[in-house]
Amino acid sequence: MSSYLDAISTEFKRSPWNAFVVIVFTLARLLVGWDWFKAGWDKLTVEHWLSDGKFNSGGLLKGMVSSVQHSHGMDPLHLDNLLIWVTNHIFLNLGGFLDFLVILFEIVIGLFVFFGFGFIASMVAALFLNFLYATAGAANNFGYMVTDIVYLYLPTYGNLIGIDGYLRFRRGGNLLSVRRVSRKSKNNGSDSHFKTPGDSGSSAKM
Repeated sequence: MSSYLDAISTEFKRSPWNAFVVIVFTLARLLVGWDWFKAGWDKLTVEHWLSDGKFNSGGLLKGMVSSVQHSHGMDPLHLDNLLIWVTNHIFLNLGGFLDFLVILFEIVIGLFVFFGFGFIASMVAALFLNFLYATAGAANNFGYMVTDIVYLYLPTYGNLIGIDGYLRFRRGGNLLSVRRVSRKSKNNGSDSHFKTPGDSGSSAKM
């Protein structure tokens, strides 16, 4: 563990800007993770979604369908119609089981985001749920959607101090690099690298 912390310290010394971004992203990740967990836990223990005999998520889905149906924007791929069909024929037919899935996903997303584990998959799931909530009329989810997109663009800055970052260190990977691709130059046989923001001499750009 100490060598992992030493590696983080080295990254911070290499670029103070990277250090600032990682710290801000980590603090924000903890808050976002806790918020997701609390949302699911409150539905379970305070709002009693699983024991009140109601189809609680059904109201949100019907609001989403109504919002999409009254949309007048262009939809050349008919994605709106697809979303409406899936909602009416699949989601709404799940009944109370969908309430259970909503609670489960919110709690799991919260835990995974909080501890920085499976971070990219968690952000994709969070973005999908936030999109559904926003479409149903929850305007405050717009900020969460922007946060999800930023994390998907710079995931290693959000999970460096987390389980994903530790596993990346154990595998010997570049802590702030998504990938590094090497190829031999056809002209002189030397290596050329495609570097990500975490490579030496560069920093994150927002």
